[in-house]
Amino acid sequence: MRVMGWVVLLGVGLTARVAGAQLMAPRQQVEPGSSQSRALASGAAEALVAGKPAEALQRADQAIAADARDPWAHYDRAAALTDLGRVDEAVAEFKVAQTSFSAQDPWGRSIAIYGRANALAQAGRCGEARPAFEEYAVFVERSDPPGAGLARSYATQCQPRALTPRAR
Repeated sequence: MRVMGWVVLLGVGLTARVAGAQLMAPRQQVEPGSSQSRALASGAAEALVAGKPAEALQRADQAIAADARDPWAHYDRAAALTDLGRVDEAVAEFKVAQTSFSAQDPWGRSIAIYGRANALAQAGRCGEARPAFEEYAVFVERSDPPGAGLARSYATQCQPRALTPRAR
């Protein structure tokens, strides 16, 4: 059931965003973290799907407190921070998630890389998003050539956001 929840979350999260590469489903599921952190991370994922990023952030923080090695807790935290517009924190957390996934979980690593690229693109930070999309493309190129191509396409389509004057 956990894999299905992540697939649903990933599908909903990516299709709801402007950029959404076709990510391959994992061939094997590596279950990192304690059962308590996994349950809390699943609750964070459910909150994200329900459009409740503040609740998702709280649950992800609880999951990390239960087991800081759980990459899904870090991924959920990053996704919640993205939805809350806290891009710098989200980018840092996606990097933590990426390095927390084991070598036996390339799918987890790939979606953390993609999440970082997408967060930057949504913020209009194209100079940072383009190399992140390329990192994703290189990472998945052998296993998912169409996904790599889409990521490169999203990199070229990234549009910087116009700066708005601050209220005085």
